[in-house]
Amino acid sequence: MKTRSILVWIVALVTLGSGLLNLFSLIGPSLPQRVALLQELFPIKFLHLSRFLTLIIGFALVISSINIYKRKRRAFYVVLLLSGLSVLFHLTKGLDYEEASFSLLLAIILLLSRNSFTVKSSLPDLNLGLLRLVIAMGIAFSYGVAGFWFLDKREFGIDFTFGDSIHRTLLFFTLVGDPELVPRTHYARWFLDSLYVMSTVAIGYSVFALYRPAVYKFKTLPRERALAKDILIKYGRSSLDYFKLWPDKSYYFSPSQSCFLAYRVGGNFAVVLADPVGPEGEMEETIRRFMEFCKENDWRIAFHQALPDFLFIYEKLGFRKLEVGDDAIVDLTQFTLEGGAGKEFRHIVNKIEKSGVHIMRYEPPISEEVLKQVKEVSDEWLRIPGRRERGFTLGMFEPNYIRSTPLFTAADKDGKVLAFVNIIPSYRRGEATIDLMRRRTEAPNGIMDYLFVKLFLYNKEKGYERFSLGMAPMSGFQENEEASLEEKAIHYFFQHLNFIFSFTGLRQYKAKFASFWEPRYTI
Repeated sequence: MKTRSILVWIVALVTLGSGLLNLFSLIGPSLPQRVALLQELFPIKFLHLSRFLTLIIGFALVISSINIYKRKRRAFYVVLLLSGLSVLFHLTKGLDYEEASFSLLLAIILLLSRNSFTVKSSLPDLNLGLLRLVIAMGIAFSYGVAGFWFLDKREFGIDFTFGDSIHRTLLFFTLVGDPELVPRTHYARWFLDSLYVMSTVAIGYSVFALYRPAVYKFKTLPRERALAKDILIKYGRSSLDYFKLWPDKSYYFSPSQSCFLAYRVGGNFAVVLADPVGPEGEMEETIRRFMEFCKENDWRIAFHQALPDFLFIYEKLGFRKLEVGDDAIVDLTQFTLEGGAGKEFRHIVNKIEKSGVHIMRYEPPISEEVLKQVKEVSDEWLRIPGRRERGFTLGMFEPNYIRSTPLFTAADKDGKVLAFVNIIPSYRRGEATIDLMRRRTEAPNGIMDYLFVKLFLYNKEKGYERFSLGMAPMSGFQENEEASLEEKAIHYFFQHLNFIFSFTGLRQYKAKFASFWEPRYTI
């Protein structure tokens, strides 16, 4: 694997070098003796055409070096074709056998390393499209600056400084041109034409680089998200399913379009949020096909916060499991403030309400006044050491998002919001849940306990049977729960990292309310 990685690096660098050599070979006229020989064989227009094609091929090789580094199969064929054409046009533009030899070397190295290029084209990425745009513009700009700077004074009657070169390039790069430049030689006229060609090619490629990601993001992805939502309504089984519809997720659908996975790619890892959603009979085949899809894209796979329901499928397909925590579940059918069982919660409610604190519930769309208050609460909470926005399995305080969800708040006697949670749908039948839960730093002790108690009672009245408080990560194992030695060691390690994140403290807090716990796994 390491040898293959080094080989791919070499091929990518040679591809980049070949492209830059193509561009640099055009800066300055060809050797007169060689041109004279070519003019006996080809018309002068064909020689000029060869130079323009060498320019475009050089640009394409520099751009393609990115995909060669990514081991893209399509890039392999494209660069192999470009290297062959480069050999031809280096010879026909000026008998430049030195540059042609380097292009031939690139073709040979490509053929020798052909088994390394197995990755298919991945999903369009807007960030990568923007990077390609910057690179394309950088290539065109560098070509213009270098061209002017290295020009002989006789070409335009001007000895260009570096600053002049930048200024003149900008004029041509924006297709404005410079009427003060009067070419005095054939090469000078060709160079000006080449600047227009390079600018046009760079702009055209930039539009192409952004078009596919834009179409995917604004047309294809919303359509896929709508289909995913329909499947969730029918087959959803987890409080995490709501976050499968967030903008940071991409989708993989089964051939029947009735089962899907929501995932995000980072560091050549495709991380799937929980399990696939769809008919149980399609789970195994959907996971198997997704494994093949990831292999084609050179991605490794992980399923984060998978339920125990389908562990047998993952194990059958060769995956290993690691328990990463437990979901705290409140049995609302048994939750009460009455009798001995409710004594502690009853005391909290009485104490908080005596100070004038009360519950306020807001339905979307949330007003700007309320949104401003909960934003203040969130900002205070985020300033507490260790608190930050996390994403992927949780939402973030984004005004449009918060405005669209019901809010459950605890406010003082003057109506000032002291703490809040935002309510999101759980796609498990009979289950309620929340996303963000935040408080002011000066809020009275027990404010979150009070808020949760009132929230549980409210959802119980609404007919819900259970409430998910989310996962307590790395919090140990239940009695009689089978865990591998590796899992036990990892949990022990994380539980002793409380100075970084209070795993034990979060478990203890949720245990105040939890009726039982459900394990969650990373596969």
